[in-house]
Amino acid sequence: MKTLIAKFALFTLAVLTIGVAAASAQITTQLTFKVSQSFVVGNTTLAAGSYIIRPVSGTDQSVVEIANVTGKPSVMAEVELVSPPAGQTGSQLVFNKYKSVLALSQIFPGGGVQGYQLTPGHPEKIAAKAETPTKQTVAATTK
Repeated sequence: MKTLIAKFALFTLAVLTIGVAAASAQITTQLTFKVSQSFVVGNTTLAAGSYIIRPVSGTDQSVVEIANVTGKPSVMAEVELVSPPAGQTGSQLVFNKYKSVLALSQIFPGGGVQGYQLTPGHPEKIAAKAETPTKQTVAATTK
């Protein structure tokens, strides 16, 4: 009986250790960036300016907020966690640039940490039917 309890306790400790390691690997970094033209996040168009990106707590890393540094406007976007590109060192954002649409596509905090893939919105889906985008990278600063 004591052996069974000891095995159960060891198993529970192992599961908790893995859970803590996974939780500490989540992205909690806040990024700032500046863009010189309007851009699309999901179905929302944001004006040129300086913005802050931060994960929304309580969403298991599936939603980020992109807000002007003044706080308004802001938009929440659904995201999926993705691996960073090989050799990436600094924080960066990847935009899909079409003729009439600049759409935020990916966010990478840097340092080999997982990034975010944004769900495309209607404006980007319409633009993608007519043309292939070029990738445009913008540097971001970790805050």
